[in-house]
Amino acid sequence: MIDIITVSTHDAKKLAAELVRLLEAEEHTVRMLVGRQSQVAIEDAKSSRDAVLIIWSEDAPSQTYMREWLRQIDAARLIEIATAPGWPERKDRKSPVIDFSSWRGERGGRAWNTLSDRLKTVARGIEPPKPPARHAAIALGIVSVAIVGVAASVRDHLALAPETAAAAPQEQIVQLEAPTDAVGGALYATEPGSIDDLTALAPVRLLNTQQIHMAPIELTRVNLDPIPEVRDPTLIERLQGALSREESEQTGGN
Repeated sequence: MIDIITVSTHDAKKLAAELVRLLEAEEHTVRMLVGRQSQVAIEDAKSSRDAVLIIWSEDAPSQTYMREWLRQIDAARLIEIATAPGWPERKDRKSPVIDFSSWRGERGGRAWNTLSDRLKTVARGIEPPKPPARHAAIALGIVSVAIVGVAASVRDHLALAPETAAAAPQEQIVQLEAPTDAVGGALYATEPGSIDDLTALAPVRLLNTQQIHMAPIELTRVNLDPIPEVRDPTLIERLQGALSREESEQTGGN
């Protein structure tokens, strides 16, 4: 974004204010000059790095201070728009005057897009090219040194051991280690034994020992007394016992 000075006559003051509002919304810093008092700012503007936007309205071509702005400001920093025909000529004009006669204050459209393109062109001429970042140059130097070192080590290795370099590549087996107590991950597959593995075992020989004889075990049945009741009789059991005793008494009495 660049700094901008707008110069206009009083009949274009409303248009200048609308342009200032929209340009500041795009993060430009804008200084608005209106009328004859703007002529005193020409000397400072000549030595500054501001873009100068001149508005050629119906009254502007007849004003001496507007012509002085056109004559003294560098053409590379000059932007001209017009709302009416009749603007003065300039031989070294870098860009044609932009027609703003049908512009209604909107951002967009042919006139606004042409103004934006002209501002970008002026900004590229005002702002010097940025030097490359220091850290990027340092990183590039480190990478270059590393590449040269790797190339030198490879060359020395090939010179010292040419037969190793010419040898056929050997198959290498890499075993990946993974935790066995976690869920998922690598699995360790174990191939089951083959019947051919038994041929590698020593032949089995029978031992010449006497057969072991064990005496038969006799199991004796043990008669245990019934386990006495250790609980108190329930109400039902007491009633049944009382009824039984009463019946036995009646039977004995008869």
